[in-house]
Amino acid sequence: MRVYFGNAPEGQVPSPVADGWRQTPGLGAKRVQNYGLLASIAGMLLVGVLLQGEFRPGSLWTAFLVMVVNIPLHELVHALTTPAWGLSDRTVIGFQRSKSLLMPYMVYDGSQPLWHMLLTGLAPVLLLTGLPVVLILFTPLSGALRSDLGFLAFFNIAISGGDLVNCFWIITHLPLHATVQGYGWGLLWKV
Repeated sequence: MRVYFGNAPEGQVPSPVADGWRQTPGLGAKRVQNYGLLASIAGMLLVGVLLQGEFRPGSLWTAFLVMVVNIPLHELVHALTTPAWGLSDRTVIGFQRSKSLLMPYMVYDGSQPLWHMLLTGLAPVLLLTGLPVVLILFTPLSGALRSDLGFLAFFNIAISGGDLVNCFWIITHLPLHATVQGYGWGLLWKV
């Protein structure tokens, strides 16, 4: 895993013509953000209904901790589910300046099976939203822990809309047995 400061590094992209690669344009940043916002709202409504409103943090400290740690943790979960479980030098955790903040991101600079890209895209939703919801619904947890886990699930689904949109777009536009590689906001793929 490499750490990078600045915009996502340009990777080694194969020629779309060479070796049977096909280029598929992606949704683009604006569409991912717009559709991602809608997906986040739908996800927050679903989590809110499933948890019956039990997603208030137990303390101001818990709320602060979840909001500060969740985004880097979310990106780390993406990284740890890339091929070689994040240990490859093709996995990049980066920090991009956005106004006065350093925003983390994750990029995998290599080809991989489509199922693995989907696993990487959905892993934070499954681990940081799905698992807390399942624990709350099916295990006897204390009230404070239930509320704190509910807040983690709610906050994480709020920042996961882009991941959900990208994964849905990939599933509906590419054969599930394809090999893929990121190419800006698009993908290269071959069967």
